[in-house]
Amino acid sequence: MQLQELVNITNKVFYNDSPSYKVITSIQNELLQVIGYSADINRINYKVINKYVEYLKNKGNSNKTINDKISYFSKILNYAYKNGLIEHKPVFTYLKVTSQNDKFLDDNEKIQMLQWCRHNKQRELAKIILIGLYTGFRINNILSLDETMYRDDKLYIYDKKVNRYFVMPVSSKIKYIIINHKNFNISYNQCYYIFNLMKKDLQLDDRITIHTLRHTFCSDLLKKNVSLPIIQALANHKRIQTTMRYTHTNTEQLTNAINVL
Repeated sequence: MQLQELVNITNKVFYNDSPSYKVITSIQNELLQVIGYSADINRINYKVINKYVEYLKNKGNSNKTINDKISYFSKILNYAYKNGLIEHKPVFTYLKVTSQNDKFLDDNEKIQMLQWCRHNKQRELAKIILIGLYTGFRINNILSLDETMYRDDKLYIYDKKVNRYFVMPVSSKIKYIIINHKNFNISYNQCYYIFNLMKKDLQLDDRITIHTLRHTFCSDLLKKNVSLPIIQALANHKRIQTTMRYTHTNTEQLTNAINVL
């Protein structure tokens, strides 16, 4: 059986109704391009897996992201093994992930990134950065924006990650971008590639990713004394515990709060 056939079969079993199907599709496309659409699944071994891992490392993926991607690879091959489609399942070795605090962008880093975009004529990425910083949207939601989603100074978004719609008031800081926006002419993979290129050029902290824009949005709101329930609503978090992760980012704010008593 070819790898493409296995992907199609496991889609029907695991992923077709998944809220994160768009992310899974991106992982699948990348895997098929690297390993080969017509690759014989019985010939997939540790050498093939290592080739894929090395590709992901060279592309600038973090260890956590690589682990997420090979976890998908392992899952579909495990399905093939349990259903007699392959005789032996290859062994997958996961990379070590160092526990680190989330990284948030400071004002200087934001300026550096936007200046890099201007200097390198990356207008699409500049728009993505600004929208991310002032909406906290996930990258998939940003790339899906079009003029039909904006009305009455609000954006109406369907978030596949949590499988529900929500409304985001548009900040005056990016209103001119949203009003004039039609759609993005950049793919998910292109966006990640250019972002990583920018990160290397600017020698930014390795923890910074596109998702850092969302973390920074939440952290900046907390620094401005916005309440956790409001941040939860703006970030479209299902659980307040997810929002509470940002409370450790500003110990000075917490100290000032306790001294009010």
